[in-house]
Parts: sequence; structure tokens; C-alpha cells
Amino acid sequence: MAGTDSPSGVQIYSEVFEPTSGTSGAGAVLLVSGADSHCTRWTSAFIQPLLDLGHRVVRYDHRDSGMSDKVPADVGYTLADLADDACAVMDEHGIVRAHVVGRSMGGMVGQVMALDHADRVITLTLLCSSPGLGDESLPSAADWLLDRMAERLFAPPPADHAERVAWMVELDEMFAGSRYPVTTAERIRTAAVEVERCWYPESGHGPAVNSSPSRLGRLGGIAVPTLVVHGTVDPVFPVEHALALADGIPDAGLWLVEGLGHEVPDGLLPALLERIREHLAVGA
Repeated sequence: MAGTDSPSGVQIYSEVFEPTSGTSGAGAVLLVSGADSHCTRWTSAFIQPLLDLGHRVVRYDHRDSGMSDKVPADVGYTLADLADDACAVMDEHGIVRAHVVGRSMGGMVGQVMALDHADRVITLTLLCSSPGLGDESLPSAADWLLDRMAERLFAPPPADHAERVAWMVELDEMFAGSRYPVTTAERIRTAAVEVERCWYPESGHGPAVNSSPSRLGRLGGIAVPTLVVHGTVDPVFPVEHALALADGIPDAGLWLVEGLGHEVPDGLLPALLERIREHLAVGA
């Protein structure tokens, strides 16, 4: 594990996993988490198959989440700053170029990296992501989800460990589709790890996304091999966001997963990792 000073002086927590003994040289993989999500959401079930293929794997907490520095509420930042953080993490671990795998907001960070730091990106994988918010050509989140998120925003904050875990479990359940069910017990275990690691729900990730310009008109400038993976019932970014990414990025691959929500559940991993394996080999 390491602490990295970003260009703005923010300390970023990261972890590096070395490839399985006897394999090496397949290129590093940088895992970029979603908004308000700890790097521990990238589990061993996702990481180990990449190590077995000879990839060095790095996961890290964004600023304002997990074990990384928290930023005062009056200090704004954008996706460009988060992309700078990602490059600083790569520098910390001596990585010149990496296969970038981004989830949700992490996919947005990956897009900015591929546009503004193209020399650092080998391939790009975008999981349940979007080219940007505020563009009228793309639908917003589902109405029922916006209503529930507003209710949560104005409700009293969770007061203790059990309430915090329940708060996170409820959010995960709202995001989930029906194809890959996850038990409540599994969700509780995942949430408990994050609550015990660091409870900090008041991040600036949402404002960073909302204040950053849409990349819809710039997608043609992404020149690295790109794979777009998206659920057909994603309530956060409807499927049109994935179609816009695949249409706008030259030669991008697209995998629409029937019944998948805004999530990367373990049940998806065997098929997902096979597609990622083939995709990373293109950039080898």
C-alpha cells in the first residue's frame, strides 16, 4: 500500500498487487472506482484472474473517500483533478502506461485520462458509465431513483454503525438489476467493510461530476481500444449513455448485459473477465 501526493497536494491511498509467480509483462491494470466507493469494491474475485494473466493491478481510493485525504467542502475539484490523481498513483508505482478499467464515475475519469493523458492509457474499459451529465440528448436517472435519492438527502443521517450499514445496503439494492441477485447478507458484509474502514458520505464526487463538461463532443478523440459494458436496466445511467459512448468512441466494443443494473456483481465476473481478457490482449 502507498500514499501518493497528487498534483494538488492531496494524499491518495493505493494498493498494488503483483502478478502470479511465473507470469509477468502483460501490462499494468489501473482500477478506478465509482463515486463514494472504496477501492475495496474491486475484490479478489476481480483482481486475481488479472494477476493470473500476468498483469500488475493497482486499486486506489479517490480523494474524499476511503483512506485518502478528505477535501474541505468549500474546495471544489473536477473530473480533471481526479484524472490527475490517477496519473499520480501510476507515477507512485512506476507505471508509465496502464489498462484503465473504470466503474461509473471511474469510467468518466478514464475518459478524461484517455483524452487529456492519452500517453498514459493502453486500453480503456468503461463499466456502467456515461459521457457526461447535463446533455439534453441523454436521459437522466430514473424518476423513482431521483425521488428516493432526494428522500435520503433530506432524511436524518445514519447515527450508528448498524444504521450506516443499512443506509449503504439500501443504496446498493436500489442500483441493482434482477439478473445477478446478491443476498442481503453479502451486501451487509460489503457495507460493513466500508463503514469500518471509513464512514465519509459527504464527498465532493457528485459536484465534481456535475461541474465537469460533458465529453460527448470529444469522444472521437479517444484513440485507445475501448470496451463499453452496460446493464439494460441501469437506473442511474440509462442504456442510451452506453450507446453514446460506443457510437462516439472510434471502434469501441459494446456489451449490453440484459437485466444488469448499475453494478458489477460477482455473478457477472466470469463472463466479464473473459471479455476484459480479450480486450486487454488487443492493446498488448
